Amino acid sequence: MTAQHAAPEPPPEAVLIRRARQARGLTRAEAAERSGVVKASRWGQIENGYLMKAGVPVKTRAGDMQLAHMARTVSLSPERLVEAGRSDAAEILREIQVQERAPYADLSDRLERTAWEMPLSVEDRKLIVDMLREAKAQGRNSA
Repeated sequence: MTAQHAAPEPPPEAVLIRRARQARGLTRAEAAERSGVVKASRWGQIENGYLMKAGVPVKTRAGDMQLAHMARTVSLSPERLVEAGRSDAAEILREIQVQERAPYADLSDRLERTAWEMPLSVEDRKLIVDMLREAKAQGRNSA
C-alpha cells in the first residue's frame, strides 16, 4: 500500500476481538465458523478495520449483531464491548447470553438433562437433545 492508501487503524472493538481470539488460540477461520454468522474473510476485515475496494483500503466495522456474535465466540463480556464504545452490540450480547442460559432440554427427562449438562457448546448440546427427541419419536412410531 502506498502512503496515500495506508490502511486505517482498526477500531477499539476490532483490537479487542483480535486479542480475545488469539488468547483462545483460534484462527480467524475457526472463530468465524464457530460464530455461525461471519465468514472468515469478513472476520478478517472486521479485525483489520478495513476492506479493499479497487486496491484502496476502506474503513469498515462490524454491525451490532455481528459484533455481539463475534464477542460471544471469543468469550468477551458485554462490559468489554461497552468499554470499547459499542453499547448496542453489548445489549445484543446480553440477550444472547440470556437465551443460552435458558434450558433447551426437558430437565425432568434423564437423558435430555444428561445431554444438557455435558461440557459442550450450546449448539452441540441442542443437537444432541434434538437427536434424542428424534430417536424417541421414531421409537414411538415403530411401536
